[in-house]
Amino acid sequence: MWLSYDVDTIRCDATRTNCAVVSGWFYIRSARGGLHLVADGHIFYEDGGSHPRRVTWRCARSYQKAERCQVALCLRDGRLVYFRGSHNHPATYNPAKHESRRFQVDPMGKYKIVASPLPRAGAVIAAPAPLVPPAPHAAMLL
Repeated sequence: MWLSYDVDTIRCDATRTNCAVVSGWFYIRSARGGLHLVADGHIFYEDGGSHPRRVTWRCARSYQKAERCQVALCLRDGRLVYFRGSHNHPATYNPAKHESRRFQVDPMGKYKIVASPLPRAGAVIAAPAPLVPPAPHAAMLL
């Protein structure tokens, strides 16, 4: 069974002033079992990350460290936080080769689309803080 879902999220430039809504992102699992994020026709692979509640995804079309694409950031519960789709490749990069790696809908049956990522070993998702009602004497102070 192939599962996918469409979620609207915001795509911004580097200054976060020009933003646009991105629709249609999902996860795919490769034949080797790796999880990939597909957003706006770009395949991303998990790249670790320093933020404790985020997983960063690096564009799979970046071939060398000098040609890194910007990343998509995703919360561990599966919600896409934002996606920066611009690519910061140098002028020496071959755009024809770059476009040839654009995502196609699995022509070789290599990927399996999944609805959510698997939880990481040892990952703890924090529960939302409970709502605490105001103290009874707060009304008397007003």
